[in-house]
Amino acid sequence: MNTLRLNSRGPEVELLQSTLKKLGFYNGAIDGIFGFLTFTAVQNFQKQFGLTVDGIVGAKTWDALVPYINGYTIYTINEGDTLYNISKKYQTTVDAIIYANPNIDANNLTINESIIIPFGNIVPTNVSYTSDLLTLNINAMQVVYPFLEFQTIGNTVLGRGIRAIKFGKGSKEILYVGSTHSNEWITTPLLMKFLENLSKSYVNNLEIFGVSARKLFNNVSLYIVPMLNPDGVDLVTGLLTENTWAYRNAQRISESFPDIPFTDGWKANIEGVDLNLQFPAGWNEAKEIKYNQGFNKPAPRDFVGFRTAYCT
Repeated sequence: MNTLRLNSRGPEVELLQSTLKKLGFYNGAIDGIFGFLTFTAVQNFQKQFGLTVDGIVGAKTWDALVPYINGYTIYTINEGDTLYNISKKYQTTVDAIIYANPNIDANNLTINESIIIPFGNIVPTNVSYTSDLLTLNINAMQVVYPFLEFQTIGNTVLGRGIRAIKFGKGSKEILYVGSTHSNEWITTPLLMKFLENLSKSYVNNLEIFGVSARKLFNNVSLYIVPMLNPDGVDLVTGLLTENTWAYRNAQRISESFPDIPFTDGWKANIEGVDLNLQFPAGWNEAKEIKYNQGFNKPAPRDFVGFRTAYCT
């Protein structure tokens, strides 16, 4: 995480504001602008957590914030501890602790042993959701929900991994894909929050939308690709700044399409290919239609590419 201070801007400031709001230190707008209200909230957080009170979010302040961003902490077992007492202390459940620590002996805790304590939410839904935030959330889910399966199914132009997550082990297979269009990035936190709620329900043996989560796990294999187009998402959400090659390349492409607002109207990947038109179904027909509409070269949207990615 980058060091943040007065007048910093961007998605990381939004994450900071969201976390401080969750903890009750901040009551302003989550606008990605590090103003006086954010500065004061950071100072109050630093004071309560025994940090240098300078209003600057450096490594030590980020370290103190991380458990509340990730929704879990590491706890060292003391004499007399039980999972029940620990769960009450952190306002979580015994099942949540057991599932996060599959090798733990719940009836014979070892003094000085470190265990994972899930105690909060992982996925925020009130910030610009970048590929960096997705990586943070996935890393936390790997710790808290080790029954989920994670893999990288490809890489983007900028070398970002395209991540996939599997819930369940059943024969019925379902695929959900988010952020195929970069300016529709809100589909990513929607899928990630759904996965988090589903996983919590599985851990605590609850129903989700009237169906047992454990029954779903045993009967369905749910595959989620939460962000198919991370490069484009990072352009739209502001993570890519004006001094980067990727931003300048997208800006150059957009200059040929002045009626499409930049960056809000950007749907494509960072090379100007609309991934939603890259599937092999009806690709030739889509090419004819879009080329006739003037999208015959890299564009913010609707350029099908010179060939489908699935051509042999």
